Amino acid sequence: MNEVILRRLLFAGLLGLALLLSSLTRQFAPALPAEFSARSAPLFGLSYRLGSNLHAALAALYDRRDLRAENRAMRQELATLRMENAQLREENRRLGAALQVRDQKALGAKAIAPVIDEDPSGLYRRLVIGLGEKDGLKVGDPVVATGSAGLVGSVVAVTEREAVVRTLVDPESRVAILLPGKRGRGIAFGQPPNLLKVELSPDAQVKVGDRVESGAFRGLYPRLPVGEVVEVLPVKPGALKRVVMVRPMVQFSLLEEVMVLRSL
Repeated sequence: MNEVILRRLLFAGLLGLALLLSSLTRQFAPALPAEFSARSAPLFGLSYRLGSNLHAALAALYDRRDLRAENRAMRQELATLRMENAQLREENRRLGAALQVRDQKALGAKAIAPVIDEDPSGLYRRLVIGLGEKDGLKVGDPVVATGSAGLVGSVVAVTEREAVVRTLVDPESRVAILLPGKRGRGIAFGQPPNLLKVELSPDAQVKVGDRVESGAFRGLYPRLPVGEVVEVLPVKPGALKRVVMVRPMVQFSLLEEVMVLRSL
């Protein structure tokens, strides 16, 4: 019992001594001059502002990094959407071509054929398409452009899996033509690189801008769009023909697919 009391008294004494030392230390501790406090206040303010600005700069840097990452993600998403859109357009185009074949059954459409090559010699204006005898193609079949149905030419050679199409502007091409809504018929001759020379009767009424269509000749279906008159040459006295120049409706160098029709 006496030992417990002794311990409590010792603890109380030590606590009192600690309080006394703390009081004495506070009394003798030097106080900072008021002038120093006044002069050091701007330094502390500047330090605070520098810290705040640094924090804001770091926050902006992180925000910019996040923004760049977001922009990259958006660009990637945009590229993906563009690719998907292009694929959808291609599928839509092919579906439209297939529907066109169905709608053209009354005209005897056979198939849609891809253009896989063209005459490399430069002497002729001919295309190679990726369908042949196995697909029912034969010499004389008319060929038109998908979409516009403008006359391209006709099949002049066929193998098992490919066919050669002689275009309207080929120097050996001959196509019967007529002028819609007007009297007069003629023959269109291929005029490389990209025109047709059409011979009409000398009294044919024709002017620049008139449309030209095919006539029923050599297995071609009549009323297929051929092109547009771009020049009317003057008729010389005693001439038996009037000559006009026609620009084909089809741009042959841009063809990717064509439609093959059954010949009459």
